[in-house]
Amino acid sequence: REESILIADGSVRSGKTTVMTMAFLIWAMEYFDRTNFAICGKTVTSAERNIIKPVQQIENLPYTMTYRRNERLLVVKCGRKENYFYVFGGKDESSYALIQGITLAGVLFDEVALMPQSFVDQATARTLTFADAKLWFNCNPESPNHWFYQMYLKTPRPEVKYLHFLMDDNPIMGEVEIEKAKRMYSGVFY
Repeated sequence: REESILIADGSVRSGKTTVMTMAFLIWAMEYFDRTNFAICGKTVTSAERNIIKPVQQIENLPYTMTYRRNERLLVVKCGRKENYFYVFGGKDESSYALIQGITLAGVLFDEVALMPQSFVDQATARTLTFADAKLWFNCNPESPNHWFYQMYLKTPRPEVKYLHFLMDDNPIMGEVEIEKAKRMYSGVFY
């Protein structure tokens, strides 16, 4: 059975956001057409800064991407296919109302540990219409008492694919940068 939940965690500067964003886009464009998806950050601004702008700057992708900031919508085209990626912020308990009502085939949560469970639960519920929906989570580690750890990581489940990233996994960072980062960070951030 194919996993319906993908979780990437790990150190800062490990490349997990870029990898998860590209995998999310490739999956969506491969299997869907004229379908809604969500890209969620703690705020809309953080999602634009961490996901939308960087993915638009990647060269030689087979996609045409247009971001309509006033609609908070990234339209991605590849050949005759076109999909719609709405951007949401999940900064507090009232944020769940912002995503309520939309039907989604998949959701990418950037830094999910910073979002309240009510928002994540509501976004997840938006995917129930699709039998082949997927949830994509990335995060820096939080405490073992955090709701996300308790709900998604504590007990292994067959529908969850867990990926752990290290600084050494980031193809952009060279040995000098990695050594500098190792001296700067320790514990969960490393």
